[in-house]
Amino acid sequence: MENYHKSKILAILIGILPLIFEFSSNIWKGDNGFFIVSAAYGLVLLLLALSIPIEDLDQWFLEKTLSLLSVFLALAVVLNNLDIFPLSEIGALYQLTIISYMGILYFLDRHFNAKNLVLLLLNLNILAQLPIKAGTLLILIISVLTFVFYLIRVVVTFSEQLRPFLLCVYLIVLLISLVWYVPELPDFVLKNLSWSIGSIILLIEIIGSIFYLKVKGHLRPTSHLIVGIIIFLIVNEISMLVAESNVLNTSYLVLIFILSLSIVNIFGNISLGKKQVKISVLIPAYNSAKTIVEALESIKNQTYQNWEIILINDGSQDETEKILRRYLGNTKLPLKYTKQTHHNYFKAIRHGLKYASGEIIFVLDADKILFNQNVFYRAVSTILGEKCDGMFVGIRAMYQRLKDGKFHLVRPYYRNEVSLIKTALGLGTNIYTNYAFWRREIFETSVYENYLINGMPAWYNAENNLGLRVVNGNFVGLKYRVSKKVNLGDNPLKQNNSKTLFELSTNLRTLHHIVSRINVPAYSTQATLYNLISRLHIASLYPSIFKQGQTSLKKITPLVVKNIKDSELDNVYLKTIVDFSNNFDPQKTAKIVIPKGTKIYWGTEIDEFSNKLSKNMLDQFYYDLMKIISQGTTIYKIKKDDQKKLEQILEFFTIRDYVKIISN
Repeated sequence: MENYHKSKILAILIGILPLIFEFSSNIWKGDNGFFIVSAAYGLVLLLLALSIPIEDLDQWFLEKTLSLLSVFLALAVVLNNLDIFPLSEIGALYQLTIISYMGILYFLDRHFNAKNLVLLLLNLNILAQLPIKAGTLLILIISVLTFVFYLIRVVVTFSEQLRPFLLCVYLIVLLISLVWYVPELPDFVLKNLSWSIGSIILLIEIIGSIFYLKVKGHLRPTSHLIVGIIIFLIVNEISMLVAESNVLNTSYLVLIFILSLSIVNIFGNISLGKKQVKISVLIPAYNSAKTIVEALESIKNQTYQNWEIILINDGSQDETEKILRRYLGNTKLPLKYTKQTHHNYFKAIRHGLKYASGEIIFVLDADKILFNQNVFYRAVSTILGEKCDGMFVGIRAMYQRLKDGKFHLVRPYYRNEVSLIKTALGLGTNIYTNYAFWRREIFETSVYENYLINGMPAWYNAENNLGLRVVNGNFVGLKYRVSKKVNLGDNPLKQNNSKTLFELSTNLRTLHHIVSRINVPAYSTQATLYNLISRLHIASLYPSIFKQGQTSLKKITPLVVKNIKDSELDNVYLKTIVDFSNNFDPQKTAKIVIPKGTKIYWGTEIDEFSNKLSKNMLDQFYYDLMKIISQGTTIYKIKKDDQKKLEQILEFFTIRDYVKIISN
């Protein structure tokens, strides 16, 4: 987390570059003052950037940096319009705006939301107020390239799915650029050589960033990297030429180096071990006789053919196995079949993972089908296109008679604390999805522990209280069946408003982990406002208010349970958690002894625990422990050999981060 906060500081320092440029030029008149301040500030940026692990210079850092840059560029223009600080470094501001404009156009593709639309409008407004000769020509070039490359990905390579709203935005931007463009280039005259010196340095920096990544870690050039670097280089070389700088701008050159490191890191630092990776598709099937064949057919028809299927019969009581064997008798598939006796979705996935040999893991429920024949191809193209832990896929409803319903693209994912806060304000509900393609090493570690063991969102890492590096695939990957049209809200897989005990416990576990290290002031008020803004589909604009610290469970846990229908408050497990929150005592101590042979439950085994609880069949240890927890006990003393067991038990009761364990 320390490095994560360092990258936030670097993004802020880069964001305020426009104000640094303007203040230095207005306070210290002349080029010398600007050069000295730019050089000193550039050195600070460089030293900070080199102190941050390269993996933290990722796409979320890049988008955050460009977002802040856009805001402060707009502020500089506002100060000029108010006659507070006149624009004295128009060329430097133009170069920064071009970088910001180009980046936001790209991130609209990755994260199409209200925030990026607002930032695009900001950048267009800034460019309109910077009188640079031939500047409109470069804006037009960027707009044309953006539009053409999007069409190529949709129509030629099929690596993206057509999104009409995004296409309309790109088309509007292109038309604006055409309206702005006037044939200024013949009148353009170079007056100095500083731009050429800067251009040579810029080229050296981009090459240097590639070598830096080569030294720091494995670098595998891809078509995404090559095309991205060429466009980035050309646009910035032209912007330096157009800006006609009278003095070498050191801070700008350092910024280019940092952004080059990010671009090469995102698109080049990629390794899955093979040129063509294999996808292992895990299918947990429970009473799936009516749907399993259609699911297998959707895999068989994929254009990308390097895959295997691991089908786990999850204790089915119908003819699933009989129909499967009949189908496989007539159709040859690379399929491994295994089964377990008792039905448990998460246990089935864990069991099937033992047989997987692919570099990418994907879980396909037996009652769902792949959207079309290009899903695997697009997934591999996205995962190999940039460094990430996994990739979300969109979902589409499929009504009776296989009539398609509404698209449900996953909301833009950000790996930052704001995503955690919005999850907390949503009462711990997963605001994204668990349907994703995962790199195997991530699935076997973080996803396994947090999702398959404890039932929390697959993208969440409780160990560092931060999200994984997951990207939006921005295409529909799955279809699921519903009998009639329903209002699905944020989570398209919910068909009613009631919550199961499993959902309640995992929501509370996720919520408690997040707020144990983040203080959310006025939680109830913020939750109400966020819910309202989310319904208007502008959640990206919600100004989350939080700070480092801890939120009192007394303010949130009873509220969560109170606001959920059919919450089964008579359930002793839930009542224990609520009582702990209300009676929280930082001084209360208890000595714990775990009898040998006591079963340790995981979060995904809550139904088994609840079933035994209702039948009074639990080990006596749990009845005694629930009384201790209900009293708000926060200090637990236990033998060292049993510490890990107690940690898992307290994790099961969702309070692990709010207690202290003393072993001896």
